[in-house]
Amino acid sequence: MKILLVNTVSLDANGISTFIINSAKLLSKRKNKVSILASNNVDKRIKEDLDNNKIDLKIIKNRKSNPIKYFVHVKKYLSRENFDIVHVNGNSTIMAIELFAAKMAKVKGRIAHSHNTTTEHPLINYLLRPMFEYSVNGRLACNICAGKWLFKNESFEVVPNGIDLSIYDFNLNTRLKYREKMKIKSNEILLGHVGYFNYQKNQTFLIDLLHSLPANYKLVLIGNGSEYKNVKEKAKSLGINKRIIFTNTVNNVQDYLNAVDIFLLPSKFEGQPFVIIEALANGLPCVISDKVSKEIDIPKNSFFLSLQLQLWIKKIQGIKKINRKERYLNNQVCLKKAGYDINQIGKVLEKYYMLHFN
Repeated sequence: MKILLVNTVSLDANGISTFIINSAKLLSKRKNKVSILASNNVDKRIKEDLDNNKIDLKIIKNRKSNPIKYFVHVKKYLSRENFDIVHVNGNSTIMAIELFAAKMAKVKGRIAHSHNTTTEHPLINYLLRPMFEYSVNGRLACNICAGKWLFKNESFEVVPNGIDLSIYDFNLNTRLKYREKMKIKSNEILLGHVGYFNYQKNQTFLIDLLHSLPANYKLVLIGNGSEYKNVKEKAKSLGINKRIIFTNTVNNVQDYLNAVDIFLLPSKFEGQPFVIIEALANGLPCVISDKVSKEIDIPKNSFFLSLQLQLWIKKIQGIKKINRKERYLNNQVCLKKAGYDINQIGKVLEKYYMLHFN
């Protein structure tokens, strides 16, 4: 089959991109002709990775700044390439831009894949609903909440955000190495967070949290984004910047997770965050915003709290040391049973494509 996976956010270090790249690799290995459509300048390392896996990358810019021009170019591209499937990944009915272009280009399979439970653009989401419904003929979601939010009463199928579980095995030697690298003492508790620095991920909450915790608590923040400088400045203004390790974007998140003691996700809204699946696979205790669907807690051993500082302080200080090796092994068994092993996702998607659009 000839398949196009569309990314409606930037193709970089974020959950939707991870899903798209992983899926593309698996589908390509299964002898499909796979391409990815992005609207941003893509990092050289991602380009090389895709090229090594025989995945074509098409960049069409101006999705946000000039959506009409973008639509015209997408429609021409789709008409020329004759894809069997256009699989659009996003957070709202704004996916209608690519889906309508696919319908006009007579693409047989036009799939919307919901990765969130809300949108930052509710008015546009409302206005594009009719075009979205007219264009879409395949509905997928990362979990039930994300599907119900986007597809209303229409039926959909769930495809979990799978990962390569083996990469996230807990390793004591790696833990010691990275704690030494970050100058974390044996009696210090390292809190961890991975995510794009923005309003949604709510890293400023973690700065206030650390400021309210005893000095033996430290924090590692992995990622970058529009709020990166503001978060660093806030930490400095509160005098806790020396207790925080800002790694920027890294390509070895799993190594840092080994060094962490408690994983934190204070998001204001989420669909199904990859970082929680990764943290669970590594055996980490997770404290998560109650704005995140509890579906993500596959092993049933995470803590969901409202975004009230005192609740988080009390919970974090009450978490006892665990047998990390035992926890990660048990968690990975649960994740695999629930379909979160990345090696299953390629088969699941291909089966869906064949069943509905062959």
